[in-house]
Amino acid sequence: MVGFDNLAYNKIYSSRIINKNTMNNPVQQLILEIIEPIIKLISPEAKIEFNKEGDQWRILIIDGNPELIGEKGEVLRAIQHLARIFVHKKLPEDRTHFLIDIDNFRSNRELIIKTKIPEIAQAIIAQGKTFVLINLSGYERMLVHKLLVDIKSLQTTSVGERDNRKLLILPTSEAGSAGIDDATIWDINKESAK
Repeated sequence: MVGFDNLAYNKIYSSRIINKNTMNNPVQQLILEIIEPIIKLISPEAKIEFNKEGDQWRILIIDGNPELIGEKGEVLRAIQHLARIFVHKKLPEDRTHFLIDIDNFRSNRELIIKTKIPEIAQAIIAQGKTFVLINLSGYERMLVHKLLVDIKSLQTTSVGERDNRKLLILPTSEAGSAGIDDATIWDINKESAK
């Protein structure tokens, strides 16, 4: 995993850390009520912070056990999914966006995406090759789509279902294309292991 300390995290994400003892937001309280027992069961010393980032909350769990993340982030995604379902069941009118991150696992991957995708885009434009991005979460695919939306010579599309979903980045027809058969595969899990 890419080294990424809290100081760097807070520089990248100008955030306001909320102390759970002074928390008065019902959504934050509900999220904490859901995730704290799960987190503390596996990692009793873990700390939970709420950081405001634009229109969403990032819940950062620090000193977590790697078991909370899972092999490819599957446990983290499951905790996020359960929390989201629970919040929307209890508060159906609330549209608060939140993202749970454990030991900067997601932040590290976002940083990789923000640094590697422009390089990949340049390679696609220069070579006319298609890239297939694998092992990205839905949120990470959305980040890539947003990063590339204004580049007219590229197009992005997601294909596949569930855990086998992939993101294709292709040159537009005007830019020419070597085709999908000659596509380059990019696996974020291999990048994050460096």
